Amino acid sequence: MQRRRIVFAAFLFTDPLTYAAKLTPQTAAAFDRYIELNEIRIKVDLSAGRFLRLAGQPDWKAKVRGGQVRIEPGAMPDNGKKIDVPDGMIQHWVGTMFMAGAAIPQVTSVLQDYANYKSIYKPEVIDSKQISHRGDEYDVFLRLYKKHVLTVLLNTNYHVRFAMFDPHRMYVISHSTRIAEMKDGAELPVGDDTGFLWRLNTYWRFEQADGGVYAECEAISLSRDVPAILGWMIKGLLEKFPKESMLNTLRGTKAAVLGH
Repeated sequence: MQRRRIVFAAFLFTDPLTYAAKLTPQTAAAFDRYIELNEIRIKVDLSAGRFLRLAGQPDWKAKVRGGQVRIEPGAMPDNGKKIDVPDGMIQHWVGTMFMAGAAIPQVTSVLQDYANYKSIYKPEVIDSKQISHRGDEYDVFLRLYKKHVLTVLLNTNYHVRFAMFDPHRMYVISHSTRIAEMKDGAELPVGDDTGFLWRLNTYWRFEQADGGVYAECEAISLSRDVPAILGWMIKGLLEKFPKESMLNTLRGTKAAVLGH
């Protein structure tokens, strides 16, 4: 117990995430493989008519329609097999909610209002803007802020694509294209930082039915692994951040759509 107190005191004054982490080609390749397999699964689901996970879960669908927000770990994409990620961690979460009285055009309008993301998704998004737009594809910038014992500031860029599956169903795919951590007002070299967040892909599915819109958000992120001596302090933080961000994203989207 005394040893843990000493280590925790050192943690408070030295900020363990300042230990350098580097995004290696092997780590990036493992994430890319995970994404490739997951996007193959998504295509199979869509072609087979399995648009929402709730479709085969009537009890949970009723709970979500009644106002519950469901957040659960995403399924491993390679038939449940674990994909080794050297020096990194992949977080995969799926959140589902229902927006009573909403329609797909309202949802689209909110999601494409990038200039207002800093208001819709505060406090985690503190700046936002659209960089370019061509047809149903957008390039956007978000500055992310997270404070949970540690404070992290990130400049992030994404390529986003909207697509209508049919008149009542839409999906949106967002791939991070650049994530740079900020320190003392300047960007650290991309991929050579504290490793809090290196990649972030998001997959939305929306279905208009039952007097509103069901929304499913699937987020997959990549961060550093942590030294064993610090794992008990940091790993929980790195694992908690994506789940908390998912909840903030769902709540912000719902409030903006219903208030639109």
